Amino acid sequence: MGKLLAINISKERGTEKREVPQAELVADYGIMGDAHAGKWHRQVSLLSAEKIDAFRARGAQIDNGAFGENLIISGFDFKNLPLGTRFCIGDAILEMTQIGKQCHSHCAIYKRMGECIMPKEGVFAVVIRGGQIHTGDEVKLIPANIYASIKDRPADSRCELLTVTEGAHAGEKALYIDGRIRVASGSAWADEINDNDNSIVMFKQQIGSRPRLIICGGGHVSAALVRMASLLAFDIWVIEDRPLFADNAKRQGADHVICGDYKKTLARLEPQADDYYVCMTRGHRFDMECLTEIFRKPYAYVGMMGSKKRAAIVKKDLEESGFSRENISGLHSPIGLAIGGQTPEEIALSVISEIVKCKNERTGCTQVDNEVLDALIEASDEKYILCTIIKKNGSAPRGVGTQMLVSSDNRIIGTIGGGCAEAEVISQCRRLFRKQEFKCGLMDVSMNTDDAEKEGMVCGGSISVLLEQLG
Repeated sequence: MGKLLAINISKERGTEKREVPQAELVADYGIMGDAHAGKWHRQVSLLSAEKIDAFRARGAQIDNGAFGENLIISGFDFKNLPLGTRFCIGDAILEMTQIGKQCHSHCAIYKRMGECIMPKEGVFAVVIRGGQIHTGDEVKLIPANIYASIKDRPADSRCELLTVTEGAHAGEKALYIDGRIRVASGSAWADEINDNDNSIVMFKQQIGSRPRLIICGGGHVSAALVRMASLLAFDIWVIEDRPLFADNAKRQGADHVICGDYKKTLARLEPQADDYYVCMTRGHRFDMECLTEIFRKPYAYVGMMGSKKRAAIVKKDLEESGFSRENISGLHSPIGLAIGGQTPEEIALSVISEIVKCKNERTGCTQVDNEVLDALIEASDEKYILCTIIKKNGSAPRGVGTQMLVSSDNRIIGTIGGGCAEAEVISQCRRLFRKQEFKCGLMDVSMNTDDAEKEGMVCGGSISVLLEQLG
């Protein structure tokens, strides 16, 4: 347990920070009123009180904030903690993202003392959860958890989870977000990973943020679409200008419902590359308002409900409004896969099927199972084996990146496809739990045509599964 001894902020960069008794930490931003706050990986700087005291003992006359540090905390040697370590201060949570920094110009302290401790001893963090902090607050250390970092990262960032599959470092992981390492598990090798180094065999798992499904309109098909999408990994938004229909969208399970003008609401939404838009308003005018706003943003998918004739009219109107044919060609209309849907539920099924098809073709990987992710975050004393498909051939049912957890007390969380192939992996996990030395290994599972027919399965193919013991 540590203690927060000082809070320092500055309104301009490059200036010494002044001490304040309290401050507001804002999630994915930093300290309110501080010049270094923003949407980047160095939102808050931390420095050990013990390191500052040792520097003062050598004759340095310095005030709190002189190094540019935001928080002075006693009880921790920050630079020797792994990236991803978290600190809880009151209700707020910080996560360490960088150790030290490069100084391009020597500060006044360096010129006076010949040294500055911030480049080596200072660390930087992002704000995972905001809240008020006060001088004198207790600071609790939360050990680094790579899976918590994945789950809590900003919605508009992307990351890769790198797993070494062979050699002395097999099973070690590193998490890269926006080109920077955020978490290294245990060893310094993660800072030196080189994709061209053939001595390190890595499995890269691209972790996409939960994509947003933004539905313009809250009618009967929209309600059915919300119900179906809630079974999948979408963050569901509904925009509807009629209060009665907006309330119904909430009851159907939408994560966010905004009752208001379509165009103004869309204009206020911060765009994300993983946005999937569906226009199913009550009229041509409203669809046009939505589409003219959507086409000004990045998106992964945009579809509009309507007949071929209506789609042709809308595309012509969009072109006359100044949008290019290339831009307009991205509109899916008539919307959905051609399954001959008649009822709201059948039409919604065709729409969500087209969106899932587009999503999987675009990302080229399987989304992390939230149930598996939650279990990995919460895992404590119990032992688990994490089973990840890293290679697939033929018609195996699940894709690369699919994961399953097998616990030492025979609990199974998630699935890598079911059937005999999954049962074989589970049996191997149970055998491996009895081996004290097991850490990580590859398992090839094949279901040829004869075996598949004999077991009554429709899938053949083969998978390579990475088995990693945790805990």
